[in-house]
Amino acid sequence: MSVSILNEQDYYRIVYGGWLGKNIGGTLGYADEGKKELLNLTYYPKLPDGPLENDDLDLQLVWLHALEQYGPGLTARELGQEWLEHVFFPYDEYGYALANLRRGLLPPVAGAFNNPFTNCMGSPIRSEIWAMATPGLPEQAAYYAYQDAIVDHAGGEGVYGEMFFAAIESAIFFERDRDQLISIGLTYIPENSRTARAVQDLLRWHKEGHSWTEARSLILEHHGSDNFTDAPQNIAFTILGWLYGEDFEDAILKAVNCGYDTDCTAATLGAILGMLLGPEALPERWAKPLGDRVVVSPPIKGFPAPTSLDELTRRTIAVGKEILAYAGGEILVHPELASSWSPQHRKAEVSAAVRELWEHGSTGNRYLLPEGTRRQPDLEAVIEYGNEGPVIVEGRSKELGITLINRATTALTGELSLIVPEGWSASEAVVVELAPGESLQWKADVSAAHVTGAYQKLQLIWTRTHDDSIWSQQTIPFTLISASRWTLWGPEDNGAGLEAAIAGNCLHWGQVADAGADGVYRARTQLHIPVDRELRLIAAANAPVKVKLNGQTVIDCKIIPEFMPAYHRPYKEQRTELELTAGSHDLEIELIRSGTEGKSAAMPEVYVLPVAVLKTKSPGPHYYYTDVTFG
Repeated sequence: MSVSILNEQDYYRIVYGGWLGKNIGGTLGYADEGKKELLNLTYYPKLPDGPLENDDLDLQLVWLHALEQYGPGLTARELGQEWLEHVFFPYDEYGYALANLRRGLLPPVAGAFNNPFTNCMGSPIRSEIWAMATPGLPEQAAYYAYQDAIVDHAGGEGVYGEMFFAAIESAIFFERDRDQLISIGLTYIPENSRTARAVQDLLRWHKEGHSWTEARSLILEHHGSDNFTDAPQNIAFTILGWLYGEDFEDAILKAVNCGYDTDCTAATLGAILGMLLGPEALPERWAKPLGDRVVVSPPIKGFPAPTSLDELTRRTIAVGKEILAYAGGEILVHPELASSWSPQHRKAEVSAAVRELWEHGSTGNRYLLPEGTRRQPDLEAVIEYGNEGPVIVEGRSKELGITLINRATTALTGELSLIVPEGWSASEAVVVELAPGESLQWKADVSAAHVTGAYQKLQLIWTRTHDDSIWSQQTIPFTLISASRWTLWGPEDNGAGLEAAIAGNCLHWGQVADAGADGVYRARTQLHIPVDRELRLIAAANAPVKVKLNGQTVIDCKIIPEFMPAYHRPYKEQRTELELTAGSHDLEIELIRSGTEGKSAAMPEVYVLPVAVLKTKSPGPHYYYTDVTFG
């Protein structure tokens, strides 16, 4: 076995430099996040005593806690639990994933279902912790980044963005060349992904001699999105700063002055350059105002977060040593020997295991048995929900694709069965006889005679037998979400309308026969509130929209703003705040489609979102009310 040496002082320098650079970039870009014009920043905004709080760093403090809690074997499941316990952000993909986790869904389904923000920057900004805890192991860093990203970005470009940055940052421990590092990062994501194409195009434009502002315009022309948090364009802006920057200051300023998700682009590039340069080489005018402090946002809570960059660095290194041992001990952190990397580690070749991650779907969950297994399971079970997601419609049946794979070295016999809510029915149990390596496919039907509540708890039971006797049982709990029930009318429909079951919050008229026509599209349902409650009701639409509640108009937006179905930042004329009593309330939606050009030519759709107001009892506003139903 060829062993590489990582000098402990080098490890500290690289990690501390990365965290300091992260703080610098995040603080620089914080105030201008969301501005889409070419900016002209030259320095920080007015600062308090130290750095500004920022989710770019906040969430990585939670992941450090997760590594300390669960150890090197942690997966998306444990990270999802950390979200539930310690993260109270409502922002975009964070809010949708949290709502799904609170219902009982697990990643990757929790990150994909009903989530319009999977292509965004919420996960690429969380890459550093995985790289710093896996020094010189870009494949392991990319694996952790995948586990992280699928919690709230499954099936989207956010996953590839985080894997890309994590691989680059882990490789910094043995590689200093910028172009080679970017090439390493690209090997860990699919070459046909939007993220890879944006970076490859940028590399070509840079080589062709375009100025940085010309390159910015080309990125927006070929890879841009109206949503300022879209990942491919912002990842390209980050790399733009690196390519065109003459030094640390020039690089982060070019990245941030591209606009859009400014705190993210500057923070990630600041971290990369901080890791490459070390803290001693970062300009004093950027480092001194921030000092050694770590500032944590109030909605991140419930665990002992580091209070200084020194503490953060030492705790990061501590979990890194555990991961290096877990990975096989081929990299040794040594207090005296100089860093030296074997050719084996410098290759950084992507394996089949990473490529398999790219192929994993986001409409099903995998389980390793017995419960708690991280390596070498006896059984692997998969529950596949299908393209409609984990949704059940009252009065209908749903087919679940259940796969059981024997990963043990001996034959396994037993029975698979389902436990469903009272009054429901399910397919009869199936007998299982599996030789090592064999698998069983079970198409199980679940029928819901009636549905009460916003989501339902079910169980898959694996009963193992031995010598014709029941030996043990394993229980896999899972959740089905109750479909919303609406009546839809198209522009020419004056009759009874079409009864539609909607999976999630996106109301669309694709089932209406004349959905391509101009005119008024209508929908009606009942909004069920379990307790007296003040709430924010959002109708985020891609067309002029009117909302009536109990016959009174509460939203009347006559323009077509940027389509933004976020809990915390919808267009002001597409939201209202109400005090509603417990019970059922009549809800009517009208959208107006007109013209054949531009945004108004799109199929009418609206996200109907009942969320908390700004002022809540504890930090964490605008969270989704998972107990509210439509139908």
